[in-house]
Amino acid sequence: MRINNVEARREELFYSAVMLNTDISYRTMCDLKDNGAVKDYRDLYDKALLKQIANNEFKVKPESVHRIKKLLDSFGTIEKIVDNYVKIAVENNIGVVSVLDKIYPYNWKVLSGMPQVFYVRGDYALIDSMTLKGSVAVVGSRSPSKYSQYATDQICRELGEKGVTIVSGMAYGIDRQAHISSVNTKGGTVAVLAGGADNVYPPKNKDIYDLISRNGLIISEMPPGQQPLRQYFPSRNRLIAGLSDCTLIMEAGAVSGTLHTASFAANQGKEVFVLPNNIYYENALGGLKLLEDGGNVLLGSDSVIDSVTRALMFKRMGMGCPGEVIFEDNEKDAFEQKPDVEALRELAKVRPDVLTDENWKLIMTDALSLKPLCADELCKVTMLPFYKVSSLLTDLELNGTVCQEKGKYSLTFV
Repeated sequence: MRINNVEARREELFYSAVMLNTDISYRTMCDLKDNGAVKDYRDLYDKALLKQIANNEFKVKPESVHRIKKLLDSFGTIEKIVDNYVKIAVENNIGVVSVLDKIYPYNWKVLSGMPQVFYVRGDYALIDSMTLKGSVAVVGSRSPSKYSQYATDQICRELGEKGVTIVSGMAYGIDRQAHISSVNTKGGTVAVLAGGADNVYPPKNKDIYDLISRNGLIISEMPPGQQPLRQYFPSRNRLIAGLSDCTLIMEAGAVSGTLHTASFAANQGKEVFVLPNNIYYENALGGLKLLEDGGNVLLGSDSVIDSVTRALMFKRMGMGCPGEVIFEDNEKDAFEQKPDVEALRELAKVRPDVLTDENWKLIMTDALSLKPLCADELCKVTMLPFYKVSSLLTDLELNGTVCQEKGKYSLTFV
C-alpha cells in the first residue's frame, strides 16, 4: 500500500509548518482544545476560527491568544512553506499520515506523545504487517565490533524470516546491518529518520536508503525537506521504540544515543534485550549497565519471539487499545475471526461454563496462530485443566487443524 495523497492534505502539512516555524507548541494546542477553541490540529488551517481566538472569543490563556495572533500575521509565510513541502513530497513520492486516519500505527495509537502527523516513503502495508505479526527495534553502536555485527545479522534474518518487522534508525553500524539483513525477509524493515523522509542521513547510507524506499518503509515525523538537526535524534529514538514490540540493544557504550531508545522502550512498558559482551570492551559498557539494571539477556531469536508473541496476544485481546484498528482489504483475512475470539475470551473470564468445545478450539487455534505452544502453555492461555486441553488438542489433530512436533502444537495451514 503506497500513500501518495500529500497534495490533498494541506491541513497536515500546515500543522507541521506551524509547529516548526511558530511559537505554537503542544502546550498551546492542549490549551486550545481544553477550552473548546479547536477540535484538533486541522483547525489551525481555519483562518476565520483563528481570528475568533485572537479576538478573545474563547477562554484560552493570554499567551495562547498572543501566539495565535502571531500565527495570523505569518499565515502567508507558513502557506509558502507548505507549498515547498508539497513540491518536495511530490518529487520524492512522500505521503502523509495523520492520527485521525484509520491507518495510523496501532503501536503509536496506544501511547501518548506520538506524532499527530508523520511522513512516509515506501510500502505502508508494512505497518499492517507489523501489527499482525510483530516488530522489533534493533539499535546499537555506529562502530560495532564484528561480534555484535554478526549477531545483528543472524538475529535480524531469523526474526525477519518469521515475519517480524525490524525497525531501526538507518545510522551507521548496527542500524545499517539490521536494515540490510531484514529488508528482503518476510517481515521487512522500517527506517525512522530524524530529518525529512527525503533526507538521506548519513549521506553514505544512500544505498540502503534507496533499498528501503523500494522494498521497505521510511518514516519521519519531520516534514519533507527538513534537515536532521542534532536535537531531533532523541525524538526519533522514541518513535523507534514506540513502533516496536520490544527493543534489542546490540552494542552501546557508556555514553550512547542507543541508551535513549532503551529508556524510551522501558518507559513504554516494553521489554529490552541486550546482547552480552566483553566486560573489558569499552564500547559495550552501556549495554552491560542495562543488563545490571534488569535488562533481558539476548541469547538468540527465540526469547525475542516469546516477547513479541506476548505483545501480539495483548493486541488481540484489545488491552489498552483506545480505538479500533482498521486494516486494508488484503489484510482482513488474517483477523477475520478476531471479534468472535475476543468476545469468547471475555465470556470465558466470567462464564466459562457456557462455552462449547468449538468455542474453546477457536480460542486455542487463535493462540496457535501466533506461535507453536505446548499443552501446558495452552492451559495457561485458556485457563482450562490439562485433561480438557488434551482432549481438545486430540480432536484438532484428528481433523487436521493442528500437528505436533517435539511437544509443541502448531497450525497445519499457517
